[in-house]
Amino acid sequence: MLDLIMKQDWDGIQFRVLVYATIILVAYLGMVVSCLTDLVSGIDAARAIGEKLHSHGLRETVKKIKDYTGVMFPFLFIDIIGSLFEFYFLPFATLLIMIGSMLIEGWSVIENKRRKHSHAALLPTLAKEIIECTREKDAVALIEAIQKTATKSKSKES
Repeated sequence: MLDLIMKQDWDGIQFRVLVYATIILVAYLGMVVSCLTDLVSGIDAARAIGEKLHSHGLRETVKKIKDYTGVMFPFLFIDIIGSLFEFYFLPFATLLIMIGSMLIEGWSVIENKRRKHSHAALLPTLAKEIIECTREKDAVALIEAIQKTATKSKSKES
């Protein structure tokens, strides 16, 4: 941008600032959306396994957004200084931190999906069925059903 300042190309400067601001805004929005996606996947997994929902997850999401913003903000100044140089044509530092936050949140979404599809989701139903077994015949039928489910899941994992 120094070259544009020296040439007094105000339209070029304005365009470069607009591009930078747009990219930085999209980076911050991408970070927020990835945190919210993790929140939604966590809620979905908790519902699937029968956990009670609390406001703790929302508080943690807000805290993560605040923490990521706290990390991204100092890198914004690196990008501002870098924008003065011709070779620094994008806000690389902000984009790097945004990609890192999205990878972390993406990994968390994958973990939530695994948790949702784990056998832990079956525990509330199994506990209820075990309690309802009043006769030995019911208990034997339930044990056989559990063994079949375990056999099916082992064959899927192989």
